[in-house]
Amino acid sequence: MLSKILYIPFALGVATFVLMGVNVDSHYYNYTVPFVLGMAVIYILSPQIDWWWYQRHPPELPAGLRHLINTQLPFYQNLPVADKTRFRQRMAMYMHANEFKPQGMETVADDLKAVVAASAVQITLGHEDYLMGKFEHIIIYPHPFPSPQFPDQWHASEFYEEDGVIMFSAEQLMPGFMQPHRFFNIGLYEYARVFRHCHPEVAFPNIGEEHWPALERISGFPKEKNINYIGLREIDLTALAVSHFFMFPERFREHLPAVYEALTKALNQRP
Repeated sequence: MLSKILYIPFALGVATFVLMGVNVDSHYYNYTVPFVLGMAVIYILSPQIDWWWYQRHPPELPAGLRHLINTQLPFYQNLPVADKTRFRQRMAMYMHANEFKPQGMETVADDLKAVVAASAVQITLGHEDYLMGKFEHIIIYPHPFPSPQFPDQWHASEFYEEDGVIMFSAEQLMPGFMQPHRFFNIGLYEYARVFRHCHPEVAFPNIGEEHWPALERISGFPKEKNINYIGLREIDLTALAVSHFFMFPERFREHLPAVYEALTKALNQRP
């Protein structure tokens, strides 16, 4: 990171004048002050400094995470080469820009961070805003959880605007990514909700209860299975449709062609 590189000359300056203060004259200690102040400024501004650098020199995903999306993410596999590069760089930038907090476990593993980032980038690849900056805190639970909004319902995902928080249960998140034909993808579902919340100006099609039969045919998931997997009775059907749009594009185009075209336009995806 650029901020750490910038620390070096200031740290050397402090060390030099401390040594001179010890070995030559104590007055040299005074010369450490501007170097210490410089280090303090760099520390305070390090997120902005590093972000400025990454925007001009986008990082690459580590090899293990590249392998993950190469083998497990058909959407990425089918992208043109230039868009694959953009996808990977956006994933790396998203992981750098946001805070991942474990809840009920010691750390958030890199593959969990990558699945979250891949979900966000997949939803937003056709738009400039892939960070959705209001939501900088991603909390990962090991299993479904209650929350202040839903204290009596143990659920798999949620976002909370007031705190800029997105929450996921790892127990549901990973199977939905690794085995999407067996498990619902809560990552795509929740980020579809977050993106629509951040960008109300983007026109999405109206999805209502009358679309449930078609959505069930597209995914093969009965209505109750979706509800039980998410853990909440109130389902955002537009977000559900967006998840199915990405996971089952051929069947979606077959069963809901008009909605497919509307989502293609809203998400700026190639037809």
